[in-house]
Amino acid sequence: MFLVRSIRRQLMLLFSIAMLSLLMLAGAGIAGLVWHWEAVDGLDFLLHRSPDQDKLSRAVSRIGEALFNRMDLRREDAIQEIRRIYLSEVEQARKELFEFRRRLESLSLTNERDRHQRNMVLGRLDSIYGELGVLDRLASGIQPVTDEALKLQHHELQQQAGRAISQIQKTLDKLPAYQTRDWVARSLNQGQSRSSLLLRTIALAVAFVLGTFGVVIVCAQKWISRPMRDLARGCSRIADGDTSFRLPPLSRWQDEFADVVAGVNCMADRFQQSEEDLQAKVRERSDQLLRSQRLANVGFLAAGVAHEINNPLSAISMAAESLEMRLYDLPESSLPDTGNREIMDRVAMIRRESRRCGEITARLLDFSRADRGVRVMTDVAEIVRDVLAMVRHLGRFSDRTLEFDCDHIVTAEVSAAQIKQVILNLVANGLQATEPGGYVIIRLIEQVDSVIVSITDNGCGMDAETLQHIFDPFFSTRESGQGTGLGLSITHRIIEDHGGTVTPLSNGPGQGSTFQVRLPRRMRRVNAA
Repeated sequence: MFLVRSIRRQLMLLFSIAMLSLLMLAGAGIAGLVWHWEAVDGLDFLLHRSPDQDKLSRAVSRIGEALFNRMDLRREDAIQEIRRIYLSEVEQARKELFEFRRRLESLSLTNERDRHQRNMVLGRLDSIYGELGVLDRLASGIQPVTDEALKLQHHELQQQAGRAISQIQKTLDKLPAYQTRDWVARSLNQGQSRSSLLLRTIALAVAFVLGTFGVVIVCAQKWISRPMRDLARGCSRIADGDTSFRLPPLSRWQDEFADVVAGVNCMADRFQQSEEDLQAKVRERSDQLLRSQRLANVGFLAAGVAHEINNPLSAISMAAESLEMRLYDLPESSLPDTGNREIMDRVAMIRRESRRCGEITARLLDFSRADRGVRVMTDVAEIVRDVLAMVRHLGRFSDRTLEFDCDHIVTAEVSAAQIKQVILNLVANGLQATEPGGYVIIRLIEQVDSVIVSITDNGCGMDAETLQHIFDPFFSTRESGQGTGLGLSITHRIIEDHGGTVTPLSNGPGQGSTFQVRLPRRMRRVNAA
């Protein structure tokens, strides 16, 4: 399975099989061409290079035919024609004998037995040369037949020529198988056997090639085409917005498809994570906008309410103080014994609660004004140290531990008074959320463009609903009368005015809380158009 563990190897294997099939067909074709060339060469050998024993035998036979013809032997001109034809046939037989000898000598024989046989044949050809010489000399005895004696002489000449021709034919018959018909039969048998073998080879090669191409197509469909189609469908599904879809394994091997599937799934994970982060940021921004709108509405309402009730509260407070002073100035005998102390307590409660309402209206006015303050480069670490020095003198928090370890300058362009108020609110909330023996840890984290103030406590913690509404105006988890619910709203507004963020974190009730305040080192400058 090593050869199919990557697409490149799969393609190389399939192409190699296809190339091998083509080479087999090409080899069968080349073998057919070679055998055809050998057949043509054999035919050329039969026609032009092989010793033609039949042709030599026919040339010798024509010599006798020249003597035994039906011409008038009494005429001189007929005798001259017979003599001319006879000598011409003898000369032609001699030429055929010479050509036969030349072709026989030109044969390439590697076997010692064949060479010995050829030498024996050459010796017999010499005897045929002698017989042809006899036939050549008999030409002088061809005379006109004018009487019985000449007729007997001519008949004797024919017999001598016939014996010589018969002797030549016997010699030719005793020669080895150099007859053309033997060569032709042998060549035909060889060609037929080769043609039959070639047809079987080509049939097997075609069947093998067809089967191989079928296997190649099936393997290409299974290894490449189908995974590619599934990959395209999966990518299209992810591209259409289904970021939760993941591609299944497309191959049994750790090949390129496995790498592509891993890459596409990783990309889908990133898309899904980016989408979830974007949705979280959208929700966060929406909550911030809603919170800002609420703060703006509350600020507008607070300004009106504080302005309207401030004067009546002042009057009530002044009247309560005046009554309290007059009650202290009256002699004790003029008041009933049972109601003296109760009247004094009720007047004091009216004065105290009116002042408390006045403080609340003052906070509402501070909340509605949104004073940006003067922002300069300030040491944030020094602000934290000032807040901690102030908080440590509060006796009710003396049993809590405050930790802050930063001995260097950490600067940011902020309003020192406002940031001090933010840190004081958060540290005070952390101390109030802890039990005796608890702790609050303040850390400063420097980044390239921002400073992070992290305030962590091991107090009561917050649930999901509290985290969602923690910055809403008048939202508080304390008991009734223990707070106004404006401290964190004011903190959030101040940090937003500085271009930063404040993020509440908690693992749940009883798990403590962390507030991370991110402040830019420098305020953004808006260029004038």
